[in-house]
Amino acid sequence: MHKTTLREIAKFASGLIMGDFIWGIWLYAGGYLPITFLGIVFGKQTTIGWLVFDVLLFALLVHYAWGTASRPRNAQERKFHFIIGIIFTLVALAHSSRILFNWNLVIGSWTVPFWLNGLGTIVALFLAYASFHLAKKE
Repeated sequence: MHKTTLREIAKFASGLIMGDFIWGIWLYAGGYLPITFLGIVFGKQTTIGWLVFDVLLFALLVHYAWGTASRPRNAQERKFHFIIGIIFTLVALAHSSRILFNWNLVIGSWTVPFWLNGLGTIVALFLAYASFHLAKKE
């Protein structure tokens, strides 16, 4: 199979995974759990594992499908990616510090759940990794 065909399949699969993730968020936030599907009981803990797996698989598929081609980068572009990597690292530290120090965050009358910061930490770390990876490419 050609590399372009595999990239197109990865793009399609990433859309399916995103749909699965949105469905899982809807079940979790909508209060529909526990739910039994094909004899398997999905509770809150099982759904969190499912959502983390979806995020990791989505990140892997997106990295493969839309990965940048190996082309020469100038110094200004590498500097930009390095600065963005630092910013994403700081965002990941902010998300993880809320979890580590058990800080409450209330927006209006809504208390932000800790799992949302866990998701934010994972996404920010992946984006920081990708930015630093692009910054070091010659």
